Amino acid sequence: MKELPDYFVHVPEAFALVEEGVYRCSGVLTREQIKYLDTLDLKTVLVLSVEGPSRAFTQYVKAKGIRRIHLGMTRWQSSLGWKPVSEELIKDGLECILDRSTHPLLVVCSSGVRETGTLVGCLRKLQHWNFNSIVYEYRSFAGGKGKYAQELFIELFDVDLVSLPPSLPEWFAYEQKMWLREQRERFAELHGGIKI
Repeated sequence: MKELPDYFVHVPEAFALVEEGVYRCSGVLTREQIKYLDTLDLKTVLVLSVEGPSRAFTQYVKAKGIRRIHLGMTRWQSSLGWKPVSEELIKDGLECILDRSTHPLLVVCSSGVRETGTLVGCLRKLQHWNFNSIVYEYRSFAGGKGKYAQELFIELFDVDLVSLPPSLPEWFAYEQKMWLREQRERFAELHGGIKI
C-alpha cells in the first residue's frame, strides 16, 4: 500500500468534539493518528476501559507530560449484573469532565464506543438532553457495536450521584442557567404567572 504524504490528516477512530475542551476517541491509536492529537494541546487523558491504550499512545502521553487518569483500572468490577459499566466509573468520569482544570481532556476506551459512549450519554443526560437525542448520538458512534444495555444504563443513571466540581466549564454553567430559566418560565406559564 502506498503511503500518504505527511499533509494528510489521520484522525483517530471514533474521534469527536464532545464539548469545548472535551474530546473522545478510541484508545487504540496508530503513530499517524497520534500526530493529530498534537493539535489539541491536551492536558488530561481519561482512560475508561480496563485495558490501557496502545503502547504508542501511552508513550506519547508520557513524553508530552499529559496527565493520565485510568479510571477503568480503579473502578472495574467483576460482577455488575446487567450493567455494562459501574456507576462509580461514570460518576468519577463525569466529575473529571466537569472539572475545568482537566481541560483540554481526551476520553478514551478500547473501542471508543462502549464506556466512552455511555459516559457521553450520561453527560448529555446531566445536560438535560432529550433521551431520543442521547440515543441517536450514542448509536451514531456505536454503529453495529451498540448495546441495548448501555442505552438502558444511560436512561436509568441517577445524575444526582454526580458532585459538581467548583470550577465548572463555561459551556456547562451556561447550559444549566438556561435550563433553570426555562424551567421557571414553564412553571410560571403553568401556574398563572407565579414565579419561583
